[in-house]
Amino acid sequence: MTELSADAGVVQSRVQLERLVAEDELAGRTISGFAAQHLLLRSVDMDGVTIEKLDLRNADCDDARLERAELILSDLRTSSWKGALWHRVTAKDCDLTEVDMTGAQVLRCTFGPVRMARTRFHQARLQGTTFKDSELYSADFAEAVVIKCVFEGYEHATVSLSRTNWCGASLFDVDFQRANMYGANLRGAVLMRCNLKGVNLCSADLTGARLVGCETSGIDLDGATF
Repeated sequence: MTELSADAGVVQSRVQLERLVAEDELAGRTISGFAAQHLLLRSVDMDGVTIEKLDLRNADCDDARLERAELILSDLRTSSWKGALWHRVTAKDCDLTEVDMTGAQVLRCTFGPVRMARTRFHQARLQGTTFKDSELYSADFAEAVVIKCVFEGYEHATVSLSRTNWCGASLFDVDFQRANMYGANLRGAVLMRCNLKGVNLCSADLTGARLVGCETSGIDLDGATF
């Protein structure tokens, strides 16, 4: 196989991937089946890529652009996407534990099923995004702006948002669909027209939180702090 024909197909090695990144020719590629830990993808354009069965642990993807992309069966644990743009991304059967998306924009994405425990969305903007069958234990949404997002649970189970941090966040038209938000921190958060029907907020910290026009029937506030 020639070098040119190899580039025309699936990217299957770290060397090939790093060369395509250096030449700014990664857009539209399928990247599959190898380890790329600690890879430098800062400010890279990944429009239309498919990432499948890839090990991207600890990768530096700050300020990268991931648009109209698919993530399948990939390990992104502890990778950094600070200030990145995720637009129309679908992530399925991936591990996003402790991914850092501080200050990122997450627009019209679909996550699930995925692991997202302790994922950091501090000061991020999330809009039109669905989290379905996603484990979000202790995820950090502090000071984030969250607009028209949906948190949808597993079959026969509620979505897990226990001990998540929403301190100072602004939420508009967010649908929590009977979520388990046990022990969540909502200090100083503003929730406008959010669906909190049947949500478990036991032991949550709601000090200074403002709920405006929210659906709160069946909400469980046992042990919550106001």
